[in-house]
Parts: sequence; structure tokens; C-alpha cells
Amino acid sequence: MKKFSIITTVFLSLFLTPASLSGSTSIASINANNFIRIISNTSQYVRIEGKIQNSEITDKSRIIFLNFGKNFNTSLSAVIYNIDIPAFIDAGIDQPDKYFENKKVVVEGIVRICNGKPEIVINSPDQIKVVRD
Repeated sequence: MKKFSIITTVFLSLFLTPASLSGSTSIASINANNFIRIISNTSQYVRIEGKIQNSEITDKSRIIFLNFGKNFNTSLSAVIYNIDIPAFIDAGIDQPDKYFENKKVVVEGIVRICNGKPEIVINSPDQIKVVRD
């Protein structure tokens, strides 16, 4: 079931554009601290702006979690799967967990709920950009 979820998310991220999801080219732009608005945009393609407070890498599957809040259980996470890390290395980002930590970023993707909290899967470095304050 987990593989199906990952495959579905990859498919949606790669093949569905914001226009095909919403019927227009308008993308909802949301502050990463607006938890209610993020949750209300579940299954929608959105643009999130905020600071990556911390990052974690799972030991077993090497999944990177870029957390927008100090408590990862109650905040949005941008998730980078191990299979997508080579794309970041090709873009000159050898350690995405370290590179984005404590930086203000803009992330684009589909909001999903996993284990009761919102996240956006990042399949490409094009989905996350560091922005200046």
C-alpha cells in the first residue's frame, strides 16, 4: 500500500500541472505557519513559503524531512525520497537536508496528509527554491 501511495504521489507531481488540477493557472500561495489553510488545501497543488526549522533523515529508508516548524508532528514537512536525491546532487545540492535547513524557501507541490500531518513530496529541485528575506 505504501508503494502505491508513493507511485500515486510521483504521478500526480510529474504529470498534473497546476492548471489541470484547478482549471486555471492560479496557484494558492500559503504561509507555512498557516496550518489550517495548508490542511484545507489537501490534494491541491500549492505554493508554500516559510523557513525550514530543522531536517531529519530516516535511518532505514533514507527519506529526508524538511520541517517548517520546530515540532515536526504539528507542522508541514517537505519530503524528499531517496530515489530523488540524485536529482539534487546533479543540481549541485549534495546534502539537501543540510542545504535547506534554517533557510527561507518556497515549495510547490501537492499537499497530502500522511500519518495525520501535512506534507509535500519534492521529486525535483525545481519544486523548492531558497528565497531572500
